Parts: sequence; C-alpha cells; structure tokens
Amino acid sequence: MAVLMAEPVVAYSWQMNQWQDLQRLIESGRLPHALLLAGPDSIGKLRFAKALAGFLLCESPSKLAACGECRSCHFQIDASHPDYREICPEEGKRQIGIDQVRSLQNFSAQHAHRDNGKKIVVIHPAEAMNVFTANALLKTLEEPSAGTLLVLVSHSSSQLLPTIRSRCVQLRFGIPDAGLAESWLRDYVGDQSLANKLLMETGGRPLAARQTFENDGLALRDRYDAGLLAMYEGRKTALQIADELLDQEIVQLLDWWCARLMELSRYQLASQPLQSEIWHSFKALPSKLVMHTLQRGLELRASFARGVALNKRLILETLFLEWMALCQNRAAS
Repeated sequence: MAVLMAEPVVAYSWQMNQWQDLQRLIESGRLPHALLLAGPDSIGKLRFAKALAGFLLCESPSKLAACGECRSCHFQIDASHPDYREICPEEGKRQIGIDQVRSLQNFSAQHAHRDNGKKIVVIHPAEAMNVFTANALLKTLEEPSAGTLLVLVSHSSSQLLPTIRSRCVQLRFGIPDAGLAESWLRDYVGDQSLANKLLMETGGRPLAARQTFENDGLALRDRYDAGLLAMYEGRKTALQIADELLDQEIVQLLDWWCARLMELSRYQLASQPLQSEIWHSFKALPSKLVMHTLQRGLELRASFARGVALNKRLILETLFLEWMALCQNRAAS
C-alpha cells in the first residue's frame, strides 16, 4: 500500500534567516529548552513555531522541513501527536488559563514516545498569560525536563514578565522584506496593485493583509474613515459614531485607528503619503499629540488582545471625544 504524503508545515520565505539560525543551533547540539519568538503579529511566527515542531518531531526531516511521510508527520498533520502540545486561549476567551499551564508539568515529566525523541510545547500568544499563569509557567522554565522544548510566541514581548524572558533564548522577527511579502500576497489575491495596497494598509504584515482581503477589510476601513469625517464635519457626534461601530471587532477597529495615526505621524515627520484622503483633514494637528494618541491606541489594542476586560463603548466614546477635542482646539488656536 502506498504511503500517503502529509503536507508538512514550512516556514515562510521571509523567515529563512531565523530558520537557518535555528538549524545551526540544532546541528551543534545547542538548542535551548525554551525559545521566545518575538515580533509584530500577523507575520507568521506561529507558523514558524509549528514548522519547527514538525521538523523536530519528524523521523527523517530535510534541512527545510519535516518529511511529510513518516508516522510522526501523520500524527502532526492530524493534530494528534502525543509529544506535541499547543496552548492558547480557549474558545471565547482571550487569556490562557492557569490550569492549561499547570498541565505542562505532567506532560514534561513524561518520556517521549519515540526513543531519544523530543516533546514540544507551543504557547501563543505568550502575553495572553496573566501574572498568575506566567508564574505557573516559571516552574516548568526553571526546572526544564530533558528533551522538552517550550516555544513561546509573542507579539509584544515587553509585556512578559522579565523572569520569563530571561529564561528563553529570543529569536526576533521583523516586518518581512517587502518584495517577498508582496510576491506571496500577489499569488494569493491575484493582483499586484491590490497586494501592494493591502500591505500598505496593514503596515507590511502579510498575514494581516491576507485577512483584510478575505474580510473585505478595505471597504470596512473606508467606512471607518467616512464616519470619522462625518464627525469632523459636524454631521454626526462622537457618541453616534461610537454607537455605529459598537458591533465591530474592537481589535480590528484599533488596528485601523493605530494604522491611520501611524500614517499621519509619518506624513508629518517624513512626508510619507497618506492612504486615506480623509486624513488630510488632520495633517495640521500637533505631531506630539498625534504620537500621544497613537501610543494610547497601541496600549488599548494590546490590552484587548491579551484579554483585559475593558468597556468597549466607553473606550470608543473616549477615543472619538478626545480626538474631536484635539481637532477643535487646533481650529481655535
């Protein structure tokens, strides 16, 4: 009977430098017991972690990926590998539960199912652990079991406890090379100019660009921009706009808000183009206050992303009221 070929997870083309760095550690026998994959979200760090797990669990990997043919690869593709654990917030939740992390102690204490094999744990996003959950993880990090590798995926590593960061070897991921990202996205959306626009809208993050395409996100951003202009021109109040957007996903809204503020800041400081004509209405605002508003937006996005309970309506009303006050103060000066 022919052996069916499983489709192994492979790192993205823009991650080859990090992959080669890890290959050198593996070949020299210096792979640590804990890795921290750190960098912006939506650039493929989780896929990299899964590709690494598949590679290490594979019985006969190549230099670039798992073989896709062995029993271990079939276990992995079926999400049933006994030596692999993936920990993330449970459905409907934004935080990783403490019991999820405590279960790792038993898992780490067990022997791998393959002689001299490894056990792999992928935790994502690592900042979704609160202080109690993070402290529970420390016990596993401080007393690592031989053959167990912990891979923490973080979009905001500064939010992790210093004691967590210090016990991991950090692998940094930046915004991908524009040419590689555009080529990958163009093959997916079928149009180079659209791929370029999507990447510009999402700060060069290819997975965010793909999601924006799939969710008709460009039209949504046009809607958000139009609402902001209606508020600025006095056709609607900040409270009305907040109410109209209340049904929208808050992290997606804050992505738009922070992206536009970042564009405005770059326009003011480096004369880079604005993606939305509507935001030219705000180009005369003090750059220092624009940066302050951006920083507040980034903090809010990070809080919502890691599961902090915040009042969505109050946040939106406050953001838009403060923005209008900023615009009115500028007009009166």
